[in-house]
Amino acid sequence: MLDPRNDFARVTDALEAVTIRRAGSSAAVEVAHALRQAIRTREAERSEGRYTAHDVVWHLPASEVSEPLRPGDAIVDADAERWTVLEVAQATLQSRWRCVARNLAVFHGLDDHIDLERAEFTKGEGGAVEPAWHVWKAGLRARIQPAAAGLQTDHDRPSLAARYKVFLADDVPIDRTLRIRGPDGAIYTITGYQKADAIDALLEIDVQRVM
Repeated sequence: MLDPRNDFARVTDALEAVTIRRAGSSAAVEVAHALRQAIRTREAERSEGRYTAHDVVWHLPASEVSEPLRPGDAIVDADAERWTVLEVAQATLQSRWRCVARNLAVFHGLDDHIDLERAEFTKGEGGAVEPAWHVWKAGLRARIQPAAAGLQTDHDRPSLAARYKVFLADDVPIDRTLRIRGPDGAIYTITGYQKADAIDALLEIDVQRVM
């Protein structure tokens, strides 16, 4: 006899393995039997514009996900595409989690791939402390957008500094020990950042091109 509370993985076709990443945490949960479905036209119409073509519904068996997902958590598929959870509900006699999720990288047109490099400070031959840069996060989906040029002083000479905004879908901690290497090899120093103020918004990083 079929028990829908426990037989989701056995009776459902087209299942795939995914990883759940909790918002604000490095914790990860591996789920072997996830089901992905496109948003139905009727669902999109009833959502009053909340759902888009870049959204999907993920079904996750409760037997493999003991703690409920929350909006802002991420579901990472086998292609390393990151789906940010917008809504969560229980379904089929509480046997599975139904999650509406959005691919923010596609939705916001993040067509660049950047590396975040972290500085390790060591003393050079003359005793001065110098940074040695190492890749910390590689291949992050991003968009680099020019911002207004600003006036800076270089050896007592005023010059225009090329300023940009970098938009990221990944929620990564940002500090001044990091710099960004663009897809063309250009180097950007970080001057500030603004965390996303909504689940479907992006992390914004203020940068200045130096090389």
